[in-house]
Amino acid sequence: MNTQRLLLLLGQSPFDPTSGAAQSMRQMAELLAGQGMAVRALATTACEGDSADSHAKQIAAGGWRVRRVRSFHLRQRYVLEIVAGTLHHELIEVDPRRKHCWERDVGAVYAAHLHRVITEFKPGWVLTFGGDPTDVARRAVLRAAGACVVFALHNLAYLHNRPAECDVFLAPSQFLAERYRNAWGIPVATLPPPLAPDTVLAATHDPIFVTFFNPEPAKGLWLMARLAERLGRERPDIPLLVVEGRGRAADLIAAGRAAGVDLTRYPNLMFTPPMARVADIWANCRVLLMPSVVEEAAGRVAMEAMANGAVPVVGDRGGIPEIVGHAGIVLPLPTDYTLASHAPLPLETVTPWFDAVTRLVDDKAGYAQFSQAARSAAAVYLPDRLGPRYREWFEAHRTLNT
Repeated sequence: MNTQRLLLLLGQSPFDPTSGAAQSMRQMAELLAGQGMAVRALATTACEGDSADSHAKQIAAGGWRVRRVRSFHLRQRYVLEIVAGTLHHELIEVDPRRKHCWERDVGAVYAAHLHRVITEFKPGWVLTFGGDPTDVARRAVLRAAGACVVFALHNLAYLHNRPAECDVFLAPSQFLAERYRNAWGIPVATLPPPLAPDTVLAATHDPIFVTFFNPEPAKGLWLMARLAERLGRERPDIPLLVVEGRGRAADLIAAGRAAGVDLTRYPNLMFTPPMARVADIWANCRVLLMPSVVEEAAGRVAMEAMANGAVPVVGDRGGIPEIVGHAGIVLPLPTDYTLASHAPLPLETVTPWFDAVTRLVDDKAGYAQFSQAARSAAAVYLPDRLGPRYREWFEAHRTLNT
């Protein structure tokens, strides 16, 4: 195999603004391209969230040049071609209304483009994830062709079903790696997810908003509904910005209504759709709220916030506290607050969160110290610090599938 050639292989778009895992995969590939690897990417335009714009427009809005061309395999199907530096992306276009059926609709086109990549590009490495039978079959083909398959873990979905046809597993945090080592009894490597300065770092930072991403139950919807109520009632001077993702504005409003509160009456509560260039969000973020109910792998959003000087206030579950360290505020979540919770939380539950937010708004000197600590902690995830670690890891494992 050619150990200097890597294929990023995904069943969704690596430019999906609603998927931290997909963005992490793209930025890992970009980091390796910056370290001298030849990198190609094959994916689809499927996104986890919905958008009023076409995916091509979404990508172009992020500053990338996009070409929409016909597939060489089937002329009535289209492919988005994006070149980012030395990294060339091919995204098989799928109907967003049938994103969960893309294998049925364009699977043959995807397979033809993969075959061309294998025969012409001859990747030595494959960076991927996915547990469907078709994902396993593609990995088997690539391994038979001599490629080493690196399976990137971004959640706890595989604890009881280890993915097949993989040479090594890679986790973004010690928390996640340890959980999988204990479950599988095999080594799981750890490399932190990188941050891409061009898309993550804002040119300026004017800290205004308290920001919350993706109002869905897994991210802490019920707690946020109560916190939005209390901020609206007691501190209407503090603007709360909710960035939609899989969860929409209507979900948070409905959660408030379930608690007997009309959140639309609070003018300090604002919503925005996801942005292709997330730096536009961070430019005005003062505090990031992450009361995640689920055990997240690492908390990419927290890393991005910290890199811009925003202070994360996070729950104590999963890999997020490991990422935040002493550069933010970690708060315990009620033990009975789980994904099975489908009712508003008691109002007193949000008191620690309310106190943390108001302190970071009112105490200017204290906020400045937290902000500087956040920037310093996040610097390790930027390319100049993390790139050599990635290069050394891939060089050390180049004989895995020989």
